Amino acid sequence: MSPRTLLFVAAFMVASPVVWPCEQLDLSLTVWPAATTYDASGAAVSRFIPPELYSGAHWNGSRELEIRPMHVTRKPISPSDHPPIMIDGPIPWPGDPSITVLRRYRESNRRGETEQYFSINERGDGLGRVSDIRTARKRLQMDECFKFPLGEWRQGEERHCRGSIIKILEIDFVDHCVPHALKFRWNDEGTYVFGPDRGMVSVTH
Repeated sequence: MSPRTLLFVAAFMVASPVVWPCEQLDLSLTVWPAATTYDASGAAVSRFIPPELYSGAHWNGSRELEIRPMHVTRKPISPSDHPPIMIDGPIPWPGDPSITVLRRYRESNRRGETEQYFSINERGDGLGRVSDIRTARKRLQMDECFKFPLGEWRQGEERHCRGSIIKILEIDFVDHCVPHALKFRWNDEGTYVFGPDRGMVSVTH
């Protein structure tokens, strides 16, 4: 291969990064397919969303809206530099031990530590923050209705609650080779994708 050809190949590889195929997770024998309702054409219409979709923990198929025992660490695929996320619960909320919460923790080289506490809202349709403690800002008492949907939601549905808005973009689809993923927009501030056994797959602001 001539030097000119080598330079051309090198330039092409820089301009066009190779995207390697991935191996799709097989969730056909798990409880996840039964959580989604389809129409006659096979399009996903609605689904039941458990807290385990948020965390990436194992789900046993229960439709009781409660925080079941979980302790997982998951790393989002995109952005690639997103730090691993640790989620554990149920635990008593430090601000009021009578409230059961999920604890979410991550540590970033750029932004330092982030520790958040989530509870199931009074409507039973989402997880909302009761505390958000960051290196640059501490919110010890919050009354957020939801930042993640729970329970029964429909394709394209939009709900409003106490200043929070969730819009379902894809109720059940394949993303980054993760089947039965969920894609939604929160408060026009971020688009999130969560997948079974993965938790947060991607976030775009």
